[in-house]
Amino acid sequence: MKRPPNYIILKQALRYLSESEKKELLKNLSTLNIKHKPFLNKFKKCFNIELFKTEPLIWQDIWLYNYIKYDTDVKIRRNGLIAQYERSVYIEDDATFFSKREMLNSKNV
Repeated sequence: MKRPPNYIILKQALRYLSESEKKELLKNLSTLNIKHKPFLNKFKKCFNIELFKTEPLIWQDIWLYNYIKYDTDVKIRRNGLIAQYERSVYIEDDATFFSKREMLNSKNV
């Protein structure tokens, strides 16, 4: 993996939020190190992870939900669902992300 799992989760979660919600979430998480488990615990309290399951922007967002729900109980893993998500979906640039999202969704039609 090129990026920390929590970074990937946070970047995707920010796409679900309005500008004011983004600022509030980032303010709540700003004191924590993004690479450690306390960051993810606080993130789960501040963001409704059910959105990844019930209102996904792309169908692979369910992988993030399952990763957060089932793969992070003991420690932050860098393999499995999060690695698969990064390889197949995660793109840094928003314009590229949305064009890839449209391509992925059109394949499912």
